Amino acid sequence: MVVAPVAGIAAGMRRVLGPWMLVLLVFVLVAGIRGAHAAVAWGHAYGGVFIGAGFQENRIVDPDGFANWGRRGWATDYDDADLVGGLLLGRKFDLNGVGFRVELDGASGDMSARTNRVDPAGLDETARASFRWTATARLGLEHQEGPVTLFINGGAAVARISNSLTDIDYVRDMPPRMDPDDSFHHSATRLGWVVGLGIETPAFDAWRLRLDGSYLGFGRSTRYVNRSGNNPCGPGGPREACPYEVENHVIILRLALVRRFDL
Repeated sequence: MVVAPVAGIAAGMRRVLGPWMLVLLVFVLVAGIRGAHAAVAWGHAYGGVFIGAGFQENRIVDPDGFANWGRRGWATDYDDADLVGGLLLGRKFDLNGVGFRVELDGASGDMSARTNRVDPAGLDETARASFRWTATARLGLEHQEGPVTLFINGGAAVARISNSLTDIDYVRDMPPRMDPDDSFHHSATRLGWVVGLGIETPAFDAWRLRLDGSYLGFGRSTRYVNRSGNNPCGPGGPREACPYEVENHVIILRLALVRRFDL
């Protein structure tokens, strides 16, 4: 599968760039504004369509060892890849001789991943994560090399993400059934961050071809099971609601066809 190598490359990009690239972009912008009286020249607008692949990186952590009994901090990764498509809009501007762009985009696709290794002994607990759509607002810095444009960007990301854990009870002389007390389902619109880089080259007339990659991070959220408190959260632990910590990230690789619009 291509998920593992792509996830590995993206994890390295996240460690090297991550939210720090946002700080760098803001620093460059502020420095440009402070120098030379902030000579801003607005350039052309552009819009386009893209298709690509979304590679999920999800993790569920059992801090108290509730599912994998006694293994505190047991973590399970579940990744997968799906097709995505969407639209992008932006505008370029020049600030004291440095090329920038501002951009909005939105992508949709049924990106889902699952694992039944939360309890690796019983295999009776299934975690699932789904990205319904994503959208970003970015500030980018670009560099022209002949007909080719290289760029990096970063900013805010938002996504509709569903996380669930389903626990199945097996009782003698009874059919298997879901245990709602030890399961959860949560769907929310989450705010995060995005970093990306890419390359553009002329195609025909006012159209350009673009290839880029982005890493969208949405941090960690906490969900609870054993909400009735009828069981301890681990050996010798208190009888109370037990937490799971869920992390959601996605890498999106896109091929776009972009058209220039002169305003």
